Amino acid sequence: MGKVTRFPAERIARYLTERMKAEKRSYPGGKRGRIKERVSHLEIEQGVSGLVDAIVEKEDLLKQIISDQTVLDGHKASITQEEVLEALDGLELVDGADIRSLTRSLRSTQGLESSVKEAKRRLAEVKSRIAGLIAHEQIAEAFEDHIARKVAVVRSARNVEGLQALIAKCELARMELLARRNNENAALTRADNETIEKYASIRPKALGKIDELMGHEEVYYETKRRELLEYRRQLLNGGFVETPSIRDEVMKIVSHSQLGIPVLLRGHLGAGKTEVALHVARKYFGCEPEFISGSEEATKYDIYGRTQIGVRPQKDRIREFEHHMREYVRWNPDAPKEELKEVEKQYYQAIVVKGLTISFFQYGPLVRAMREGKPLIIDEMDGIPHSIIMRLNHVLTRRPGDTVKVQENGGGDIIVKKGFAVLATGNIKSVRYKREELDAAFLSRWWSNDIRYTPQHETYQILVASLLDRRGNLQIESPEALDDLKRLTEAAAEIQRIFTGEQVDYFGEGADAAREIPASLKKSVLSLRHLWNIVRPWKARNFDRPLESYILNEFIKPAVVEDQVYLVQLFCRFRFFKTWKPDEFGIPGLTEAKVLAFQGKQADQTAR
Repeated sequence: MGKVTRFPAERIARYLTERMKAEKRSYPGGKRGRIKERVSHLEIEQGVSGLVDAIVEKEDLLKQIISDQTVLDGHKASITQEEVLEALDGLELVDGADIRSLTRSLRSTQGLESSVKEAKRRLAEVKSRIAGLIAHEQIAEAFEDHIARKVAVVRSARNVEGLQALIAKCELARMELLARRNNENAALTRADNETIEKYASIRPKALGKIDELMGHEEVYYETKRRELLEYRRQLLNGGFVETPSIRDEVMKIVSHSQLGIPVLLRGHLGAGKTEVALHVARKYFGCEPEFISGSEEATKYDIYGRTQIGVRPQKDRIREFEHHMREYVRWNPDAPKEELKEVEKQYYQAIVVKGLTISFFQYGPLVRAMREGKPLIIDEMDGIPHSIIMRLNHVLTRRPGDTVKVQENGGGDIIVKKGFAVLATGNIKSVRYKREELDAAFLSRWWSNDIRYTPQHETYQILVASLLDRRGNLQIESPEALDDLKRLTEAAAEIQRIFTGEQVDYFGEGADAAREIPASLKKSVLSLRHLWNIVRPWKARNFDRPLESYILNEFIKPAVVEDQVYLVQLFCRFRFFKTWKPDEFGIPGLTEAKVLAFQGKQADQTAR
């Protein structure tokens, strides 16, 4: 392995500073050279801070201009806002003036044009400011020191990430080794055991290095900032966030799947069972899984496949032609070349060229997963009729290389490829979910695990991450917004406990304490998915209204009618809707007396 060249942080800082000094000559204010007069320590600190802010703004402006200009290229220029205002000032409607030409001249891209124009003007100012600051020798030197410290901190934070990734990679490698020996039906050799012991020794050493790095305050906060930015990236790229608690569950799932053990993930509504299964397939198996949606109307043909009659697309016809040729060769291994050429010609003409109506077998998701070596996800497995799902008993124990006969295809053979795994989801058994009773013998073939709602502290971190910009800065109007998020996650945790029955509420709407009947939520639970749907539009609309307005419109109102009043009460317990009037909610059955009671107030005696 070649030696990796690493430049010291000081060298990187010196290079960046010198480059800025060279750039200052290319714009106004950059020809004065170095300014050597003495400045105070406070002025140096302010100068460095201002220089850092200006550089960040410069980069943001450049990206904005390039991005917006890409959209504007090829579009006709629009009339400006100033020209519109001037035209309106001089418009005499009483004379019958026609304003349609003015309207036609205003393009939908006008906002971008104005923004680009203003950004370019501001960019020139920022460049001039940078030139003026970097010209001060003492500020330049202090800035160089600042950059060197920053580079060192970022490197340390990246090393923390690298060590965390190393631990995960070692665990995956260990599981892969165990899975391989299991699939080979081979005992672990002495070399295998020594390898596993070395992996076991790597983990504590790596964790010790992480603790050492995180002992530095700046490295700790930079690592946490980068962690939140990674959460933000995951939110924007699909919405699934692999928090530490989720990662622990994922590693258990992967380890059992690699051993050929089918995995059943159980959980309540919104716990993320399906998302976890999809995440495991995509990230750890590296492919898009085959998928079966559980339904009481499902048939064996939806799982294994069915015979179709009709004309297929050309790509499918070519695939069918190749399949027929392989089958012909398999059943006629001694056929001469001349015969094979003639059969090939006939098949090609009939199937590909003419596209004649023929019968063919369309493989279902289970068979495709076995043939192509992909994971199969059976979503809501307990919703599939018992007689259908029991046919999976034989398939669940198949290993790579095994042959499976598909009765629906006339007993055709399918060879199971490496990568085939079965992941299923189902609801935790309760009166809320009307599902098929799975046979005990059938369940004994599965490794089952309960997927719980994301812990409250991780939920809070995810919501904070959703409010970050790409640099890791919080986009909030005031610190109170973070308190709103904290109370929102607390409310979510209580709603989840009440929904699952972990918490009993005898004081909630609809409860009867005398008969020991607690309040309950029929179909509403504030999952991470719902929280993201509340916070995302709140941020996108620049926090134009209080968070509680989005709670009402994005979660409470779309909920079933039976749950809406109780949900208002639950959120009031966490200091939301403290000044709202009944008519502001627009919820049937929510009276003034109830609202005042939820808010901890007493109704006006004269109003009774």
